[in-house]
Amino acid sequence: MPMSMWKKERPRELPCRICRLNSIQGSLLDEYPELRLVGPWKFGDLYQCSRCGRQWFLHTHKQRIGRIQDNLQDLAHRWNENSLTTDASILDVLASIGGVADYFKDQIAIPCSVQTVAGRQFQKALVLVSRQPPYFWYEPERVHWAYELATVAPSPFALPLDVRKASAEKREESMGFAPVGILDKQGNEYTLVAEGRFFDWRGIVGEEIRLSGRRKKWRKKVRPEPPEAYFFVDWFERCEDRLVTRQKT
Repeated sequence: MPMSMWKKERPRELPCRICRLNSIQGSLLDEYPELRLVGPWKFGDLYQCSRCGRQWFLHTHKQRIGRIQDNLQDLAHRWNENSLTTDASILDVLASIGGVADYFKDQIAIPCSVQTVAGRQFQKALVLVSRQPPYFWYEPERVHWAYELATVAPSPFALPLDVRKASAEKREESMGFAPVGILDKQGNEYTLVAEGRFFDWRGIVGEEIRLSGRRKKWRKKVRPEPPEAYFFVDWFERCEDRLVTRQKT
């Protein structure tokens, strides 16, 4: 089926038994014959459920296949159809800030401030150097693309790189709770309860934060500040070498 025809199809209102799941281990894909290959996609393959028509993305390393949320289908297709690159000067600034890769090495997240080519400004923007589409959790209105980037700069709200790394690497102690102890410049202690990139709490911002070093982390539990916008940049060769270890400027 031509892709242009297939894209016009919409899933039925209710998901089938399989598509109530969010993701499936890639090694178990053969146990779900209802998920049928549509064709290659950027950094992976696109599948479709023969029961309810929902779309799934199989990552290039085939560790897992994820269901594309209904409200993100159009954005996922735009991600696939566009080359999302940016200027070397922007990459240099991002490298000076430093990024953190996710567990599966599918994305490198770099918090920063952004001015877009349309003149919009975001003080809490997250640049994602990614080999997966925006297919789950994202609010569609917060998704943007590499070609919208005019300038990037360090954000005062961004947490320091060592805090972001500790937060990303902390294992959950209970459902959604992965505490990391932090301090502000006055010595006040807080506990980040989940992975964080930004901090903005009662006048204290991310650049004022450092790791506390305490083994017991239960002081002033704070949820990290969510990004105002996500900017997707395509994964590129040796991007981890360039972006994950902060470079000297």
